[in-house]
Amino acid sequence: MLRAPTAVNDLPEGRLPTDWMRPDGVVLHSLTAHALCAMERHKWIESEKAGRDLGDNALSDWIDRYWKGFTRAKLMEHLYGWRCWGAFDEHDFGLLARHSVEYHVNNSVLEKVATILAEGGENLDVITWALSVHQPLDPILWVLDRIDINAKRHRLLTDHIRLFVERPLA
Repeated sequence: MLRAPTAVNDLPEGRLPTDWMRPDGVVLHSLTAHALCAMERHKWIESEKAGRDLGDNALSDWIDRYWKGFTRAKLMEHLYGWRCWGAFDEHDFGLLARHSVEYHVNNSVLEKVATILAEGGENLDVITWALSVHQPLDPILWVLDRIDINAKRHRLLTDHIRLFVERPLA
């Protein structure tokens, strides 16, 4: 079962200066800034375990081990409307909490798709589920296309995070 964050500031690093409040009162969080905090936290923990500073190798290790799950979790928060992340389409904020969406995908189907994805499933897992329960594929494919989890993960990694790891800040 998916659970909403308990509070806006329940992120380990709290609210960052790069997060800002929209006119409607929703805090728009910076995925890049929060990922960099998670990476630095990982670097510190792993360096402490090793008894020495692991440097950029620890940052690359975080990307390899945690990036996929990190972006998936943040995308799910965004799609449920629990926390707004600026890296994702603002029109998709709260998409999975709606009673139905533009393609008339009902809430129970949205919930099942979200659960499969949140538990680490991929698009093929969603399609396999839909076929096994004789769910019409057109709405499922529409939702998967709208969410587009794989492209978002890849684009964010190549466009944002790797820039900070591969190019030292001056």
